[in-house]
Parts: sequence; C-alpha cells; structure tokens
Amino acid sequence: MDLQINKKNGESFTFEEFGVIVKDFIVSSIPLISNYSRVEGSDRQLDNGVEYGSRTIRVPIHAQSYDLADFPLLRDKLFSLVTGKESFYIREMRRVKKLAYAFVDTNEPARMDPDTDNRFVGGKRYLVRLQNAFELQQMETAGEGELIFETTELPFAESIGTTQDIINDGINADLWGKGMGLDAVSGLKYRFTLLRSDLMSQQMVLPFQPIQVDPESIVDRRFKIYNAGNVPVHPFEHYLKITVFNTNENHGFFRLRNTSNGTELTVNDGLEEDETLVVDGPNVKINDLNALRRTTKEYITLEPGWNDFVMRGVDRATIEFDFRFYYK
Repeated sequence: MDLQINKKNGESFTFEEFGVIVKDFIVSSIPLISNYSRVEGSDRQLDNGVEYGSRTIRVPIHAQSYDLADFPLLRDKLFSLVTGKESFYIREMRRVKKLAYAFVDTNEPARMDPDTDNRFVGGKRYLVRLQNAFELQQMETAGEGELIFETTELPFAESIGTTQDIINDGINADLWGKGMGLDAVSGLKYRFTLLRSDLMSQQMVLPFQPIQVDPESIVDRRFKIYNAGNVPVHPFEHYLKITVFNTNENHGFFRLRNTSNGTELTVNDGLEEDETLVVDGPNVKINDLNALRRTTKEYITLEPGWNDFVMRGVDRATIEFDFRFYYK
C-alpha cells in the first residue's frame, strides 16, 4: 500500500519515496450531526435535520531508515511532509495482489510481479489536514506510528477529473476508475449545441412562470446531464461551472431549468449573440462583467444520476457543464 500527497503549490510525492510503508488506509464513514430541540412540557423533541461532520482517515505507517543515525533524519523529514498548516489532497494506493516475485527465465534477473506494484484506487481524492500529534516508536532502524487525517472543507471524496476532461478526452483510465459510477454508463455528454431542429412539440412544453412574449416563439430544447457521484452538486459548496454562448434569436429572456429538481437559471433580458454567460459557483458573469442583477438570483443544482434539462428563450445555444463528482 501507499499514499500520495498533492499539495496546492504543485508538490506531489508518495510515502514510498522516503522509505515509509503504508500499512493501511482506513476511511471512516461521514459522521452525522443531529440537531434537535426540546418542547417544554413534552416528551417529544423536534427533529431540525442533520448535517455532515468531518470524516477521518487513519494511516498506520512503518518507517525504515538506512542505519541508526539516519532514523532521526527520516523522522524529521516525515514531520516536514505532513505537519503543514495548509490542507492538501491525499490519494489511496493499493496493490492488486500481495508483493511477490514474477516468474523469470533461468538467466533472467529477479524482478517483482508488475501486478504487485502500488496503483491508485480509482480517481478520487480527499482534501485533508493532519489531525493528531504523532510519534515514531523506534525499534533499531525502524519505527511505527499512525497518522490521522481529517477532511477540511468537505467530508466527501471528490473526483480528480472534471467533466471538462470527459469533453476533451472521454473516459480516460488515468483519471477515472471503477466504483465512480461510470462503469455502465454510455453516451455521456457535457457540451451541447441546441438548434431549432431540436424542437419538441408544443404539447410537451412544461409549465413555467408567465413571461410576456409571443407564445409561438417559446420552444423547448431538452438534454440530459449525468452526475456520477452520490452527492448533489450545489454551486455554493461544490465546483460547478456552467457556460452558455453562441446564442441567437433572443426572445427577451433566457432560461435553463433542471426539471429533475426544479432549480433554474434565468437571465431576465435574455442573451445576445455576442454574449457569453458564465456561472462559476455563486459568480454570474456575462462577457466577464458581473451580471447577477440581470438574473432572478436562482441557481442550478445537480442531483445524483441523470438530470433532465430544458432550455428556453433562444433558438440556438451551446451549453457546457464543468463539475466534479462527489462521493460519501
């Protein structure tokens, strides 16, 4: 086993590079923080909901130095690697099977079976900081200890890649892996160019708030977005970027609605052909200028699985979704 650390300054390394062996990678479930209030004079209590707390990841380690004098150098190096104030990303690495030699010819030098090399477990990572003060219990040239990491901003594992990577390269094995919800899904698209030829019949138009425009000019264009994670994606808490450009025939408004959960994004005065709308988290810009005032101040969120979308107000538009998948 091994563990990779990726710091926000671009520094990346594994413990194996420094003679530290990871004995296990133990991820806790996410703790639920319940919120109750009591009713005076009653045995009942009111359930005010629940929130997720920070999860912990325990990593017992074995450190092996070259000699007795080298042990404190290895110990201090390990301290410098993991005890910074800034949070960093960690990735789990495991072997497919136990460490073993490969079968070789009589005159061929010994080598390890390639299936026993440490490799990443899927394309997930955790943003963490060291929680505990640890020490290495020395036994001659070796030491034993345990690191306890705690998630910082979010308790979820997140995909290393984003849907922009799927747009550019498809499902790349270096970024995506088993257990990420993509195994049995085909036809994934996160960029759509919707044209008048994509019209559905007027009988299929979903109800919206009344808008003072010619009803004959209101048409629906529909598409689906797949969220492979098991956590809803909210622009205030997660990475979610929506870009709309290449529009024409502004009908006085622009609306993008997720019919799977009822959330929507509306630009009250519509989008002109030379305007590009970017919703990056809570920030709404049109041609790099703040444009929240031009909207109804509502935001799109994504449910796990398929999300059905309807676009209205323009005859043509290109829409891109860029977000990560999050996992409990």
